[in-house]
Parts: sequence; structure tokens; C-alpha cells
Amino acid sequence: MTCGSTSGPTGGRFAALSETQVIEWLTGWVPCVGMDTIRPTLKLRAASSDNFEAQIVCQVAKVRADEPEDPVLVTTAQSPSSGTLDYCPGNVSVSSDAADAVLIRFGIAYAYATSTSQCMADVELEVTYHQYGQIAGASSHELSSGTSEGRYVIMTPMLPAILVDKVKAAVSCTSLTGNFKWRLAYRTATAAKDSPGAWSVVTDGNAPYGSGDTNTGDLSVTLGSVAWVQLGLQYYSTTGEGQAALAAAVGTRRT
Repeated sequence: MTCGSTSGPTGGRFAALSETQVIEWLTGWVPCVGMDTIRPTLKLRAASSDNFEAQIVCQVAKVRADEPEDPVLVTTAQSPSSGTLDYCPGNVSVSSDAADAVLIRFGIAYAYATSTSQCMADVELEVTYHQYGQIAGASSHELSSGTSEGRYVIMTPMLPAILVDKVKAAVSCTSLTGNFKWRLAYRTATAAKDSPGAWSVVTDGNAPYGSGDTNTGDLSVTLGSVAWVQLGLQYYSTTGEGQAALAAAVGTRRT
């Protein structure tokens, strides 16, 4: 389970052609399960004017990268002095954005200062972050059920329970027919991985779920002193035959 990482330095030369901010994404999408805090650095070099303004921005995706949420500015606007800027705001919380998401990316929003003129600068952004979580499994399934009794599909191997305080599922459920339902589930093994107990559903006030894109957000699980835990999806049909296609990712985090 990751404790922290860095995006690595990335950037380019950008021209501010308006007072209206333009966003440039400088990192790719990365998992944000268990990500609470970032510590970014922003560098400006060879600015043609000190009226160049840049802000660090993030964007999350709850389930799919092609359907992200609106961008969020995470710092205040910064300008160079004599064409140069070295900026680190210290720790910046992204927990409220990442809590019900599965992916995050970072960039800059840039413009020129009000009532000034067009300018440009070399920009470099690097984002370091704490991350006490991981995507523990991802897979796709074609499922059908004709009973209200829960069936289960395994999403992860046996995981060290000591690292799991909360769990999360991001699921795209399509081609649903009938009264098909699903929800996040788990089972534990006291010591032997090959001797797990019965499945239990994760306590979730919004479950069960049906069609569409769903992110459960972080859900608490109390596992006691067992050594291992495994995550899966429970599925069933409330009445009659139901079926659906599920593309799912599940994550774990420690607090």
C-alpha cells in the first residue's frame, strides 16, 4: 500500500492570451484512493511579463476518466517576480474531492492579470502527495440472477486486514434488465487464506445499486483481529430474472 509518491516534474511554455483562465492538464490520471494531502511545487521561468498568473488545479473522476467532475482550484493565483517564481504552498487538502472519487489529475489554470496584456512563461509543476490507499482489484463481469439470494463475484485476492479500515467501489453498471441489484461485500480469514468465512455486505446507506455509474465513497469496515480480508460484489434480483454488465474497481485505505 502506497504511503506517498510524486507526479514528477512536468510543464511547458504557455501563452496567456486573455484575462479568462485557461486550464492545462500537466499530469495524467492517477488513483486517488486514500489520497488526502498534496504538497505541490510550481515554478515559472523566463516570463515575458510579471503579469502572468497561474493557479494549481485538480480534477477528479468518480468512476470513469472520460466523465470527470468540474475542475477545482486548490491554490491562489501566483505571479513571477522579475520573470521567475518558486512556489510551494505546503500541505494542501484534497480529501473532500478525492473521498468519493477513484482518479485524480493536476494542472494549472493561467491567464494574464486584469487590465494588463498578453504574456507567456515557462511553467513546471510537480505534485507530491500522501496516499494511504490503493486500488486493490479491477475487473469486468457479465452477471445474471433469478433469485433474491445473494451471489458473489470476487474482486481481490486476500489482502492484509491490518491495512484495511475503509473500502470503496467504483462501478459502471450497463445493459441492466429486470430487477438486478448489486453492492460491495467482503469476507475474512482468521489465519489461513484458503479458509475464509461467509460473505458479508459492507454497511452502505445508499446500497443496493442498479444501473449507471456509482462510486460508493469510503465505507468503514470493522474486521477485528483477523489476518486477511477479501472484497467482492454481491448481486441478486429482487424479483424474476435480472442481468447486467459490471465494470468495477475496488479500493482499500487505512486511516
